[in-house]
This record gives sequence, C-alpha cells and structure tokens, in this order.
Amino acid sequence: MTDFSLHLLGAQRQVRADELPSATSAHTGRQLRRVKLELRVPADLQDDLDSELKAATAPTGHPLAGEDTTWLVTSHSYSYTDNEQPLVYTHRLELQEVEALQASTVEVAGLPPVPIQYNEDINEGALLVSLVTDVSGEEGERLEELIVTHEDQYFDVVRRDISETPVRMRFGRCLWQQGEGDTRRHTLTLVADEGQPDLPLGFAAINQPQLARTIERTVANAKALDLLVEQLRSQGVLTEEVAANMKAAALPHDLTPRENREFCRTSKIDEYWR
Repeated sequence: MTDFSLHLLGAQRQVRADELPSATSAHTGRQLRRVKLELRVPADLQDDLDSELKAATAPTGHPLAGEDTTWLVTSHSYSYTDNEQPLVYTHRLELQEVEALQASTVEVAGLPPVPIQYNEDINEGALLVSLVTDVSGEEGERLEELIVTHEDQYFDVVRRDISETPVRMRFGRCLWQQGEGDTRRHTLTLVADEGQPDLPLGFAAINQPQLARTIERTVANAKALDLLVEQLRSQGVLTEEVAANMKAAALPHDLTPRENREFCRTSKIDEYWR
C-alpha cells in the first residue's frame, strides 16, 4: 500500500492505493507509476465525482493533480447497494502517472528550433510532434528550404530533454505567419514511422479536388497580375503581345513547392494550435 494526495471535489485528499506494475512510456522510455484504489462517496457527491473522473480518463483527459505528479484514469467503475442507507457509491480506479513532455529544442536536419509551445502524441503507434517556434535569418531560410523541397523526406529528429535517441520523422502540415522583419512564426508538425501507410484522409478530403483546383487557379491569376504590372511598367501600353502573355500566364499549372507553401501562411497562427 502507498499513501498519496489527489485533488478531487475541490480539495486535496489523502488516499491509499496499491502499486501496480509500471508502464513504459512510448515517448521517453521511462517507467511510469500505476496504482489502483477505491473511493467511497455519498449519493449527493456521486455525479460530481463521476464527471471529474471521466474528464481525467486517458489518453487525452485532464490529469488529476497529485503532490509531485499528475495522474490519468486508465480504468474506472463504480457500484452501490440499494438497501444501504445513506446511499454510498464505491469507485474502483486505476491511475497512471503523467509525464511532462516539453522539449527544450527539436533538432531536425541540423536545425535546432526552440519551441514556444510543444505537444506530442502517439497516433496508431506513430509519434506526432507539434510545436510553435520563431525563426529568422539563415536559420529561417534553411527551415523553409527543408519544408518546401524535402516535405516527403525523413530526417533524424532529437527532442532534447525528452529523448536523446533520434527518431526518423518527416514534415506534416506546417503553417507560418509573418512577424517583424524577416522573423516567421511557424506551427510545425513532424510525423514518425518511415514506411508506415499514410493516415486516412478524413477531414482532409473535404471539398477535394475542388479546393486543389481553386488553389491552382488562384496562383495562375496572381502570376497574370504580376506580369501585367511589369509589362505596363516597362512598356507603358497594353499591346497584343502583352494580352497573349497574360492569357498564357493565367492557364492553370502544377504548383511549384514554393507556390504551394504560400497557402500555408496565416495571419492568426494561434488559431491552429490545439
């Protein structure tokens, strides 16, 4: 048996629990504590406690606060006896320790972006890393080059202060917002497990292929406008040749990686951080 503290029903409460075999973290490889315990509450507190425990259910629940760690509910059931007065509910729980996952840097292909915000998940056995970071100068140019020209390539990624073991990962969705000067704020997604099949399209397939065709047309129209401005600047008159060039420039075409990258720009990048 072990004694520890849990924040339940608005207060810190001392509870006794049995230790269970530890679990191995899929993120860091460290051993995570597991315990089982029983809680008894009167009928008037049953709904509140049940809601609180459901909200803390793994894998994505809001952890319960302990003295020096937090816990997710991995198993939960309750029972009561009809003829017992006053009516008391007995909750049987299994809890698992939650580890704090915050990388100091995420080193990818020699670049060491420093996360402003950080999150990582395991999705169908594959590691997913998301981070918000500000970059500028040569580092910013190198990052853009990696995203634009190596989007399907896998790199060794090291999440400092989480694991020193490199993981093979590629870029997923990477959004950006222009900051002051040459600074850009990026929301980067990195996906592990080279050779694994892609995840189902799901919501990504909504309005496709219409959306892709719209993007192509938009880029073509932008190119036509640029050409028009340049021709008017240099010649001062709209000739037949200019008109023909404009029509040619406005034809849809396969986007270059840099043209496609422009559609990942946003003015409110925080709205895309979950």
